[in-house]
Amino acid sequence: MASRKNLKKVITFVVDELATEAFIMSYDAKGDTEAWVNLFNKIFSLNNDYIARVSHVEPGMSAKKFFNVLCDSFNADAKAVLEEVAALAGKK
Repeated sequence: MASRKNLKKVITFVVDELATEAFIMSYDAKGDTEAWVNLFNKIFSLNNDYIARVSHVEPGMSAKKFFNVLCDSFNADAKAVLEEVAALAGKK
């Protein structure tokens, strides 16, 4: 990423897309609404967590390594949320 500002925009975009996907799937799915509410809370806390982490590089770690680890971790969490959306929607 070229800057922290761009990284924050990308994180927000991906989280918005995850929320949109979850909303569309929850609209068609029949089942536990509490599970969907928990999933939405998880999606938006994911956004808050990663935006906060972008602003503060861990001490003792190079910036390049920190941002590579951050991006890999975010991608893994986003994929896990997407799989959870599919599981709740019954399309696994």
